[in-house]
Amino acid sequence: MKIIRLLGVIIGVLIIVFLIREVGWDKIRHSLGMLGWGYAVVLVYPLSWILLNTEGWRMALHKQFAGQRLFKMAQIRLAGETFNSMLPSGYIGGEPLKAKLLSKWIPLHESASSVLIAKAAQSIALVLFVGLGLIFGGNKKQHSILHHPGMLVSLVLLTTGIVIFTVLLTRRSFSRFGRWLHNLTGHPWLQKQEKILVALDDSIGAFYREGKSRFFGSVLWHIAGWVAGALEVAVIFFMIGHRIHWREAWFIGAMAQLAAVLGLFAPAGVGMYEGGHYLAASMLGLSPALGVSVALIRRVRELFWDGVGLWLFWKLSKAENL
Repeated sequence: MKIIRLLGVIIGVLIIVFLIREVGWDKIRHSLGMLGWGYAVVLVYPLSWILLNTEGWRMALHKQFAGQRLFKMAQIRLAGETFNSMLPSGYIGGEPLKAKLLSKWIPLHESASSVLIAKAAQSIALVLFVGLGLIFGGNKKQHSILHHPGMLVSLVLLTTGIVIFTVLLTRRSFSRFGRWLHNLTGHPWLQKQEKILVALDDSIGAFYREGKSRFFGSVLWHIAGWVAGALEVAVIFFMIGHRIHWREAWFIGAMAQLAAVLGLFAPAGVGMYEGGHYLAASMLGLSPALGVSVALIRRVRELFWDGVGLWLFWKLSKAENL
């Protein structure tokens, strides 16, 4: 796994270097220079989707535990998302951390259940955001997604993976897998975890039976989070002197997210994320240099919030004595 991680980082960095050389550093530097003090807006703007996605997570809690403070959950979520971003783990590396930190206020199996359900809701929202963005976003200059088999196959694979993950959550998969693993290895530690895994499966199953409206609400909140992220693209383009339509921003945001997911073996999809911006801008008839510039601006913003997330992790873990 370490070798894969290292290769992912190396390939990602090489892609970024190639893109910069392809479009020309002078053009990128000119676009970055036009942002100026507008970077303050770029750094603050993510609060919009942080709060929207946190509300989506809160909707994934059972009703009796849904009174958790939004600000507290936002801090926990940001700490967990930082590890999702930094680890080449398909955006799930920080989920156990969220569950552990939230378990200070609710039972661990309930916090873990909410994290998994929220991840399913956010993933479903991602498929809708990317799929609709690629179909209805953009402008008249780019061809339909049907003319890009690679893009279509990637979307189908993403959708299939998310459907499988969501279905497995409803099939008591954790206790079954734990029992199978214990029978295979005979390790006593696995037997001790059986009660926890059964409680986790019970919590997830009860939510899907009794909280269908809450799950639907969670999906909607996460869709709003993805849309807020796409609008950031329009804001950045406007601030560097190139106004684009919201549909174009949606298309670029969808392409960037799809590319980042495909690059899950590299932390934060490094290289693939930037390549998604480059390809989307080219398909829309925009300057590829603008696409790469916007990607780099968003990447620096992400690094800033990763720093905030690490600080929150230190603060919360110190209180938890993790």
